[in-house]
Amino acid sequence: MRRLLPIFLSLTALAAAETSPAWTFDGQPGPELSAVGNVRLKQAGPRRPDYPRFDTQNIAPTFDGKGARLVIKDPGADSVFDFKNGDAFTVEAWVRPEGLRKGENAMIIGKGRTDPKGPTPNNQNWAVRLRVLYDTACLNFLFATPASGKDVQWHRWTTPTGFPNDGRWHHVAVRYEFGKPESIRGWIDGKEIKGSWDMDGATTEAPVVDDAPVWIGSSQGGLANSSFRGAIDEIRLYRALVPSQEIAGRFATTLPPVVKAEVAQVGPSPNAGNDSASGTKAAKAPEVTRTAPKVDWTTVTNGQVRVELCETWKPTTNVWPDKPLAVTDSYVAPAFGFARVPEKYVDTGVRAERGHPYLLRALGVVKLPAGKHRLLLRGRGASALFIDGKLQLQTPFPPPGTDNKPVKDQDKYLDLGGDFRFAPPGNRDAWVEFESKGGEHRVILESVVGYVINAKGARRRPELGETVAAISLAGRTDWQLLSPRELALPYNDGIWEFYASQEEVRLSKIDAAARAAARARQGEYWQKRREAANQWLAATPETKVPALAAGFPANNPIDHFLAEKIVAYQGQVKAVKTGGIEFYAKIQPILEASCLECHQGGKPKGGLHLDTLAGALKGGKSDGAAIVPGDPAKSSLLARIRSEDPDEMMPPKGHRLAAADIALIEQWIKEGAAWPEYRPLSTRLTPLTDDLAFLRRVTLDTVGVPPSSDEIAAFAADTSSDKRAKAIDRLLADPRAADHQMGYWQDILAENPNILNPTLNNSGPFRWWIYESLIDRKPLDLMVTELLRLKGSSAAGGPAGFGIASQNDVPMAAKATIVTTAFLGVETKCARCHDSPAHTSKQEQVFALAALLETKAVKVPATSSVSMAKLREGGRKPLIEVTLEPGTSVEPHWPFPEFSQESVADELALDPKDPRDRLATLVTAPQNERFAQVMANRIWARLMGRGLVEQPWDWERSKHSHPELLRWLGRELVRSGYDADHVRRLILNSHAYQRATDLTQKLPNPLYVAPAPRRLSAEQVVDSMFATTGKPFRTEEASLDIDSIREQANSVTLGQPRRAWMLTSTSNERDRPALALPRIQAVCDVMAAFGWRASRPDPVTERESSANSLQPAILSNGTMGTWVTRLSDDHGVTALAFGARTTADFVDELFLRVLTRRPTAAEKARYEAYLTPGFERRCRNNGFTSENGRIVNLALPRPAGPRRPEYYVSWSNHLNDLATTVRMQQEAAARKGDPATPQLTDDWRRRAEDVVWALVNSPEFLYY
Repeated sequence: MRRLLPIFLSLTALAAAETSPAWTFDGQPGPELSAVGNVRLKQAGPRRPDYPRFDTQNIAPTFDGKGARLVIKDPGADSVFDFKNGDAFTVEAWVRPEGLRKGENAMIIGKGRTDPKGPTPNNQNWAVRLRVLYDTACLNFLFATPASGKDVQWHRWTTPTGFPNDGRWHHVAVRYEFGKPESIRGWIDGKEIKGSWDMDGATTEAPVVDDAPVWIGSSQGGLANSSFRGAIDEIRLYRALVPSQEIAGRFATTLPPVVKAEVAQVGPSPNAGNDSASGTKAAKAPEVTRTAPKVDWTTVTNGQVRVELCETWKPTTNVWPDKPLAVTDSYVAPAFGFARVPEKYVDTGVRAERGHPYLLRALGVVKLPAGKHRLLLRGRGASALFIDGKLQLQTPFPPPGTDNKPVKDQDKYLDLGGDFRFAPPGNRDAWVEFESKGGEHRVILESVVGYVINAKGARRRPELGETVAAISLAGRTDWQLLSPRELALPYNDGIWEFYASQEEVRLSKIDAAARAAARARQGEYWQKRREAANQWLAATPETKVPALAAGFPANNPIDHFLAEKIVAYQGQVKAVKTGGIEFYAKIQPILEASCLECHQGGKPKGGLHLDTLAGALKGGKSDGAAIVPGDPAKSSLLARIRSEDPDEMMPPKGHRLAAADIALIEQWIKEGAAWPEYRPLSTRLTPLTDDLAFLRRVTLDTVGVPPSSDEIAAFAADTSSDKRAKAIDRLLADPRAADHQMGYWQDILAENPNILNPTLNNSGPFRWWIYESLIDRKPLDLMVTELLRLKGSSAAGGPAGFGIASQNDVPMAAKATIVTTAFLGVETKCARCHDSPAHTSKQEQVFALAALLETKAVKVPATSSVSMAKLREGGRKPLIEVTLEPGTSVEPHWPFPEFSQESVADELALDPKDPRDRLATLVTAPQNERFAQVMANRIWARLMGRGLVEQPWDWERSKHSHPELLRWLGRELVRSGYDADHVRRLILNSHAYQRATDLTQKLPNPLYVAPAPRRLSAEQVVDSMFATTGKPFRTEEASLDIDSIREQANSVTLGQPRRAWMLTSTSNERDRPALALPRIQAVCDVMAAFGWRASRPDPVTERESSANSLQPAILSNGTMGTWVTRLSDDHGVTALAFGARTTADFVDELFLRVLTRRPTAAEKARYEAYLTPGFERRCRNNGFTSENGRIVNLALPRPAGPRRPEYYVSWSNHLNDLATTVRMQQEAAARKGDPATPQLTDDWRRRAEDVVWALVNSPEFLYY
């Protein structure tokens, strides 16, 4: 290794290095090495610029993973390789493994255990390895201690996390003082990683010491499962404890961090390129239709691909640009492989569309060896590849649209041998031989993104598909992406999946930065809004937090308010005289039968409310108090129900009250009219729930799935007094929290895209704006402002999509009813066509809001009105009133002065002349206390199971249980800058939230003395089943036009789902079977059984949540249930089964994963007894490995015959005769599910599947 030693070896380490061996692999002094097997020396090591502590020509050896090794003979007794108790030990190395395989123990360096057939096969003096768990390379330290007889005792320490199969160089280090197990430390890439002694526990015993050789790269006689595959560099062994800060400083890289992608794990491409080249190489470059562009190579950074986007081009036909185009945006990429480009953002960071079409140009300097290589060009749009200014390859523009393309055309696909990746649907590709003399080449890839259907503006979706330039080097059959980096990026199914997921993470960060920059451009305005909110808070009275009632626990002010209410209710109950008349048992039924039809809600007859005590005490417009406690003679209610005067008597029609009922009411009033606020309720507080139950509840309530094993272990290990608060903070910051909130926001905003041919009240796919708002944790006033401004692109996922209501005669009137219920708690649905009969809302209010959203006057069409003449036919008195005649023009104005005054918009709106901006300001300004309280109430209802206002969407007809608490929460929301997480944090930290569930409650107690059991939402059911079992969530792309052949206005893609909220209705015109999406439909069927709506033509806050017979049937016997309970190769429980040491361990881990608790003694005994038969022989081959996330047994035969892509069906071919057959085959395959793993014996596997089935189908799984 050519290294820069003084940079990263301190004086301490240098002192140790003088007497400790090091292997630099570049001729530097070190113990003598001898190579065995396929060890390739002088290969590329970590180099600048990616690894700045090495020089640009650094070299390292590579090992084939099949026993290749470097061997160092032990000098003899008391050598530098021998360690006894009290000796210090530090090993560090740079490693770059290739093709990690689950279950491997890849040896870096170790002494002993080299001869499995020798007299001491288990003489492991010490070893540092990579142990592959869950597709990551974890650091592993191993040694043996002598034991009685011929056996040894193993002691293995492993980190629970590591690094992924990313093809990069990583620095690892282990430090230990023998005899002191607590001294063990491990580092990966400069970060200390905690681990555990996971085999035979820690020990103070001395290790085995003998004269066995030291091996680098292998162990156990060259066993493949114990061999290293990849490159190793700079190994140093110190007989000292190198200080932590020095080890942490060893690692440095200029590469961006690799983050596990929060995207779907996409399987192999569903088909080859439907428009691929014939499979023969191009005899020469195609006819030149695109000349090499002039580019500024000074803008290209070494080791990176510069990507330029040119959007100002506005072609009316499908042609290459005939003149240079201005670059409107640019970014960098690691290679010539693109699945998408960064999103474009406008205003405060909402999605907009790029020019349509636009030109993508990628530039990079690529170093190639001398030889005749093969080049591949692939893209959805017309693409061209230039090397050193010369056109090498070109693909054509996409073909015209069709719906009857022969499926058999897909038999013409490009297959260039080996593990060549077939082209995905809609891509075209070509290849050619290219001879290089060796050295650097300037590479340009261009692609026209989008397609012009006609000059009137019809366009296809502007998608890249899989735009790639790849190369197969001379003498090789494999392919890799062209890249300016030295690190090869293989181009095959598995690595492309990984590469694309990493690119998605990187591009998502670019998108987030772009949104933040856009918001910053309006930062001054929003700072003004924050200052205005603070001024309002200072000028208005605070809500006083009551003193805590005696004997009540409290974690924060929320508990004070709740305790005060409980005490007040207890007083109301005590006011009922012993033996007296109970209101809810005797009086309420009379009122419900004879009075409440007219005397409740927003429009009570005569202004008299008999649905609340306060209303009855206040009385109506003319009679005074309906009830005067203790004085029946002054109670007008009693006079009315006794009267015989037709103008006075109540009820005016129908049956009169019986004398016995009147007597009951009179006696009740005489006794004081005790009317407790609620029916008899328990006021007994449950204690705090136990830790695991709390962790399950708070994790489900924040991120939507149960806690993982790692989360459970970390929480259990935390002994601090504020561990719950820390867990809450961690979960609120978790990106999965945005996923969990999505379904709720989609419901209340009626996000309703249709993936094919919009129908009534379809919206745009503004789900992406919702998601980005949540992932960015936007303040609620900003989020609602963006929604009401309706900026951005409706097609690309901006809030403009909210403004679409297809086939609706007044789309903005439909949106107005959503705005009022979502943000003001005002139900206006009935006021869409006439004044509401049961609420105070008027049709004019709805159309005034519609005019604000439309930014101009709106006329009332005849189709949005009801004829009063019709209503009066037959002399009937109409039950509804129409105050807007058809044709009436309604000007934009704010119709709710009771919430905030128009003058507020004059002062606070960004543009007071913009009706939408005025509306957004009047809804979200701090003066509108209703908005802050509605949002706080929605958050409360989500976490506590019941709103402080029972119906968050309809305050007029709802009980307000804790008005002072709600006002306090609303002000807290304003005070925090409308930070929803601030309110969530308050609620989650309260004693009320953390109390133990009362299993006897069927509904939430409005006093919040104890939570009632809550059922998982539809999305939680699906996401939790996949998360807890470890089965990857894989469906089709959510599109019926996967090759992008249709006009954008009539075809939407919602991408590759990774969580349940990303699904939508799969309906298509005439329900054509060829357009079915069987895997998506299987998941949708489960969600529909649990209250999810595939389409959302109108808003809903609370879904249908009652139990039904379909729910257990579809979970236990449905298609999706088969997927998550069958142990396939890629199933998480399959891997767990391989790693379990005992049935007890297996059962414990399953219970923790699925139910977040350990089994009871009885459960453990039952399941262990069931799993014990065959457990020891369950694994058919312990040398299993993993390929592309699936467990593979190399000893089993692979499928025979040539590879070929599967047929796919899309709009372009769905009318072809074969399309329906193909789709039916896919549907049958979906129902059947993935095949069971052959790595486990059938009998024991079925037993394990039975256990998984029992746990995920238990009521405990569905309720928390």
